[in-house]
Amino acid sequence: MRSSLFSSLMTILSYLSSGLFTAAVSAEEWLSVPSEPSVQIKSEGHSEAASSQQLISWMSTASQHGIDIPQSQWLQLATDPSEQNVRKVASEFAAYLDTGRLDRRVYQPGWKIADSPALPVLQEHMDSNSLDLIEPKLPQYGLFKKTLQRFYNRLETSGDHFPVDMVLEEGDRHPSILILNQWLIDLDLADRLPAGQYSRSHMSVIKKLQKQYRIRSDGFFGQRTRQALVALTLERIKVLKVNMERMRWMPRSLPYPHVLVDIAGFNVAWVTSEGRQKNYRAIVGKPSKQTPVFQESIESITVNPFWRVPSSISSTSLLQKAKKDPGFLKKEGFSVYASWKAGARKLDPDSINWKKYSRRSFPYRLEQKPGKVNRLGKYKLDSPNAYSIYLHDTDKPELFKRSVRTFSSGCTRVENIEHLIGNILKSQGMGHEARSLGSTSETGKLKLRKSVPLYFVYFTAWPDSNGRIRFRQDVYKLDDALLAKL
Repeated sequence: MRSSLFSSLMTILSYLSSGLFTAAVSAEEWLSVPSEPSVQIKSEGHSEAASSQQLISWMSTASQHGIDIPQSQWLQLATDPSEQNVRKVASEFAAYLDTGRLDRRVYQPGWKIADSPALPVLQEHMDSNSLDLIEPKLPQYGLFKKTLQRFYNRLETSGDHFPVDMVLEEGDRHPSILILNQWLIDLDLADRLPAGQYSRSHMSVIKKLQKQYRIRSDGFFGQRTRQALVALTLERIKVLKVNMERMRWMPRSLPYPHVLVDIAGFNVAWVTSEGRQKNYRAIVGKPSKQTPVFQESIESITVNPFWRVPSSISSTSLLQKAKKDPGFLKKEGFSVYASWKAGARKLDPDSINWKKYSRRSFPYRLEQKPGKVNRLGKYKLDSPNAYSIYLHDTDKPELFKRSVRTFSSGCTRVENIEHLIGNILKSQGMGHEARSLGSTSETGKLKLRKSVPLYFVYFTAWPDSNGRIRFRQDVYKLDDALLAKL
């Protein structure tokens, strides 16, 4: 048994030397195991316990999850492949796979979605059949794994398929063009490409890549362009690792139906089951007023809402507009109240010298009446939370045509929000209310029969409706800290 285990470790170490696994962090950084690990994997004395060899084989899948076990740790196991040592390392790997390697409170402190660790439930029954149950079970995680593996395969085989002396020009035919097509699609550089030959479409995609890496932009696929593809693949792998780590911070499953606000993707999804969702374009917070990552529930729908302006907006952007145009607030339908106290006296905006106030000294509460220029539009989805963040309509639908939609002060504006509301109400047997809601001109609130789970998430890589991973701009620069550590 010991010789078989040692043989398995030697095989893994041979993979290490070929670059299959990486030692991106020191052993101390990766393995900060306390004297008594929080998770104990059953000893081999138990009839159904995973053997040390099974645990070694399981840990060798770390790279499939974007987790780098340092070479020094494998060397330690090769030196001392005792059951105790193997299980000590396996317990730590299990914890990382379950809830992440990095502390979200440090590396993304704004993350306020509660996870649901599997290990507290599984550790009493941790055997050879339950090891695979530890990894995240959200469907997106499996798609991340598949894409990551394809990227690893591209790096390993690129030299065979695209030798140093290969140069592809428009009209050329080569068996490796099919592989090149899939590589470019996986990198999110193209949606589809001709299979038969190196075409003008290929050259257009390659020219953009060459420009990005400051290569002569001629569209030819040669040695330096292949090198640029390798460089971009390595960058994409890093981004996948960051977002797989975020997936490990998520709950193991999400209830259906739910609403998912994809901040970096500028999208709101009504998700009714795995693989079934309706997408709506969204406008999210500016980088200076970011939409937070959190979970809440939609409890009711307000039609023709009044906008009670947060002081962070009234004392900044609206104050500046009032200084430039003293009649602005009255024209836009804003009421001004002397303070934030209940029953505060209503004031005439024209009687106030706005120029004498600053952000710190601004004492007034502003409220905008319903109407065509109301910033909330016709609808607001009520989800009480500490951030005063919610989904709502907009008075500027033309902004949905922009590709990067970071225009709000934190709340999320939803295109065709009446359609989303209709879907929510129909799912609760409130179809009649959905039909009558849009016809009223009065302000009102419709309470849902059952609250709807709402998640605001931030992922810079995410699968589309076809399961293909799409890479997004890191609009809030939240990847940097995780990239540096992972």
